[in-house]
Amino acid sequence: MKPDPQIVALAAALSGTEGGAPALNTLRQVLDILPVMVALMDGERRHVYANRAYLERMGRTADDIVGLTVGDILGPDTLRGTQDTAERALKGEVVQAEGWLPRAGGGNDYVVRMHVPHRGPDGAIAGYFVIMQNMTDRRRTQDDLFRLAYYDPVTGLANRLLLVKHMGDFHTMGEPFTVVIVDFDRFVDIRTSLGQGFANEILSDVATRLSNQAGAVDLIARISDHAFALLIGGLCDPAAIEPRLEAIAALVRSARSSSGASVFLSASIGVACAGPAHERPEDVLRDAEIATGRAREQGGGRHSWFDPAMHARVVEQVRLEHDLRRALERGEELWVAYQPIVEMVTGGLAGFEALVRWNHPERGNIPPGVFIPIAESTGLIVTLGAWVLREACRQIADWQEKRLPGSAALFMSVNLSTRQLNDPDVVPLVRDVLRETGAEPSWIKLEITESAVMEKAEQAIQLLQSLRGLGIKMSIDDFGTGYSSLSYLHKLPIDSLKVDRSFVMAMHQSEENRAIVRIIMDLARLLGFDVIAEGIETSADANLLRALACDYGQGYHFARPLPAADAEALVGAEHLPWQEPR
Repeated sequence: MKPDPQIVALAAALSGTEGGAPALNTLRQVLDILPVMVALMDGERRHVYANRAYLERMGRTADDIVGLTVGDILGPDTLRGTQDTAERALKGEVVQAEGWLPRAGGGNDYVVRMHVPHRGPDGAIAGYFVIMQNMTDRRRTQDDLFRLAYYDPVTGLANRLLLVKHMGDFHTMGEPFTVVIVDFDRFVDIRTSLGQGFANEILSDVATRLSNQAGAVDLIARISDHAFALLIGGLCDPAAIEPRLEAIAALVRSARSSSGASVFLSASIGVACAGPAHERPEDVLRDAEIATGRAREQGGGRHSWFDPAMHARVVEQVRLEHDLRRALERGEELWVAYQPIVEMVTGGLAGFEALVRWNHPERGNIPPGVFIPIAESTGLIVTLGAWVLREACRQIADWQEKRLPGSAALFMSVNLSTRQLNDPDVVPLVRDVLRETGAEPSWIKLEITESAVMEKAEQAIQLLQSLRGLGIKMSIDDFGTGYSSLSYLHKLPIDSLKVDRSFVMAMHQSEENRAIVRIIMDLARLLGFDVIAEGIETSADANLLRALACDYGQGYHFARPLPAADAEALVGAEHLPWQEPR
């Protein structure tokens, strides 16, 4: 902390560096009106003179301070604390120091002080001046700013900036360290349902438990809204850290609010060890966060150690996300494949399912199982889904005019993602797309997964009713793999159940598996739904499903997903490839 410029100027004057050494008695009146504290000490560190500000600070008068040392007034510890600067001043140095200085009546002030040599008429050093300025308010302001910059106001723990700073210190010294991240599962849901105040109480309780019971750590920090990090110095020892991870998980599960109320809280925990591959300390924190994400992907409530393959996977996902955004912006590379849906009894063409495909300019065809999860996690699925819906509606409107005379209208199935299901603009979007493309609402069947519907059942029912109000048909996809409740299923405004391919593929393995498919079909008929079976691979699959009175089917036995031109060739065909020869 730099002293006020007037201290520096005064020090120069008293040391005789500007215009000669002025006599003390000519400075007395000037010094008494200054807020700066000034005292003259002899060679034995005893007071010879002090100005008014100094006397008020020490609680002494001009007469009784003479002959006393600082130790006599403030205690021997203060005398020892100023010994080095005093000795250097007596050797001819101008010395600056700062620190907390006790008051005679109690309390402390933060002062900046200078010790300036005082020379007698013969030029020899006879003592030294002490020039001090009270910087307490400025220091407290700095401390407040430091706390705001480096500490979390809710828990009192260090924040992410201070954690990185400490990691940087380890990194600079070449010291090994480990970072453990504790990220609370479903914390946003807890805060939303129980309130920010309750959430803060839980955070504070976990912070206290970690500080008191998590074992030896160098720093605990709150690094995000719902994540803490533990910095552990020393060589990375998985055998020693593993039991601590279990203890940390138990601490999180035992969290309580200040009123004693509890909530089930689990954590996804990620661990990363600093190593030669880390060029920056932030890289270790990044790796720990990647490991935490991996633990969350595995269902949460567990821990994961960082592996370099995880980083490569994240980099790959980021790169694919960038390329996918570019493809959507340019309207290139992406295309829609159409898989025929067949009437099981007649073998006639009933419709198609629209399936998005991506032909990457460098990597070729990227499987939907790779890029669809990325689109889901980044929110791009909303834009992508709107594009697919528009393409599918435009295509089915065109194909209706190319059907054989007298044939029934085709329908187009389009998948609706969980993100789209939660998008408040999905109903206006569907309405606008229908108007733009000229597609009849009854030609479009939106497919929603069973788990997506049941995640927020009441909200989903309202949305499906709004879509149904447009005349759109609705289907539950992957039925049997989720956790539908019959109390909700009969309320859903849907037209179809789609049997998941896993049940179709298992039908020939046992009577129990066939019974599952039969039960799904009986349930659908009871509720007034038709049934679509997907994943039909063989004629045996198709024959068995016909025997079970399945309404529609799709799968490689009939046709793979086809480019638009190949699918269009089926629309006006008098005989379809999968039908028996006439």
